[in-house]
Amino acid sequence: MRPVLLVNPNLMKPPVTPVGLDHIGQHLRDSGLAVELLDLALAPAPEAAIDATLRRREWLLVAVSVRNVDDSFAASRDFCLARTKALIARIRAATDAPVVLGGVGFSIFPHAALAFCEADYAIRGEGEEPLRRLAHGLARRAPVDGVPGLLARRNGRIACDNPPLRHNLPAMPAWRRDVVDNPRYLAEGGQVGFETKRGCPRACTYCADPVAKGSRLVARTPAQVADELESLLRRGVDVFHTCDAEFNVPRDHALAVCTELARRGLGRRIRWYAYAVPDGFDDELAAAMAHAGCAGVDFTADHTDARMLATLGRSHSADDLRRAAAACHRLAIPFMFDLLLGGPGETRDTLRACIEALKEMNPSRVGTSLGVRLYPGTPLAQWLGRGDDEEGLLRPTYYIEPALGPDVHDYVRGLIAGDERFLFPSGGEGAANCNYNDNSTLSAAIRNGARGAFWDILRRMTG
Repeated sequence: MRPVLLVNPNLMKPPVTPVGLDHIGQHLRDSGLAVELLDLALAPAPEAAIDATLRRREWLLVAVSVRNVDDSFAASRDFCLARTKALIARIRAATDAPVVLGGVGFSIFPHAALAFCEADYAIRGEGEEPLRRLAHGLARRAPVDGVPGLLARRNGRIACDNPPLRHNLPAMPAWRRDVVDNPRYLAEGGQVGFETKRGCPRACTYCADPVAKGSRLVARTPAQVADELESLLRRGVDVFHTCDAEFNVPRDHALAVCTELARRGLGRRIRWYAYAVPDGFDDELAAAMAHAGCAGVDFTADHTDARMLATLGRSHSADDLRRAAAACHRLAIPFMFDLLLGGPGETRDTLRACIEALKEMNPSRVGTSLGVRLYPGTPLAQWLGRGDDEEGLLRPTYYIEPALGPDVHDYVRGLIAGDERFLFPSGGEGAANCNYNDNSTLSAAIRNGARGAFWDILRRMTG
């Protein structure tokens, strides 16, 4: 049987671990398929690597993972999918094997992205079992239109559009993480990703995670998480970042994972970072995370104003942010608050009050985004009449409250007033540049031995 080729086309620097391809590659191998990975993120000459790999042998299929459609950064609006499309065209020129798209970025825009990239098939949502079924079906020349999550493009139109599959994660085998070169990702990317769960049930009006990953949480067992981290640690990988939408949703699962990591003594041997919500983040959870090796937390704070938080669909308050900050300060855990400014109803008064409140809470860093990326299928896009506009929203499209005026970026910069805790687009390089896409300052720090979440590396660069 011809082998399957997995392709990571993500050329962002520093490189980000393609965790999904690691899982999928193992799942395919365990089913008897031969699998190779072409990781263009680590290739010095991606086009030459495509030519050499594709022409070396015949392939059953070529699966291309799309993690990023764009860089999710309003100041640059880098449409990464255009580069991915060019790479796919090069793949198609070198092989007759069908090209299959997938990945979390793709799954936000499945129809528009498939049409734009002109691939043969795509899998929306989780990919392990669907890609296995597709590969075995193609190998047997059997019908494949029943594969969960499958989209098929025939004669220029989408002829098959199946709902995605949700895996029973606790029943899945241990993830060995031996398809991707994770030690190299640690060396060149400063951290390696891992999952404790999939999906997000929260009601944030702007967020595409429920669209791409599902609105129902499916959690792995704490033992599965610990086994995976121990496996990576045996290969020298000791700095990690969660890939969960939010590590502490639900809170009891986060505590159970921390308890298991601490029980195995991993808290003394690894460092890891997490995304988290401020709701319910207290001394107990902070202490459990610190004891389990947590080295930093990135909170999706978004705002402090109650009306703006309601508009964004958030369930926390400014007092929750203060309690989370106090817990991190007491446990000496570095933490970042990510702000999402400029949404519908924002005023200069709410901007000023938010930034002043954050300064008082004294976070280690504040990621300051001005402008809300619009994603199809989200409540915010629906309110703005763009909810079903996959094609129109495929390229980076942002909402900034018009009443803020054309000079709002300068206004926010003036409110920050040079406070080094605030990461805000400046148009230049340096430790205040919060765009992690092709960030040469960050890449240089990692080459020189820095490890950790990108925001924390930048923090340590300025003391």
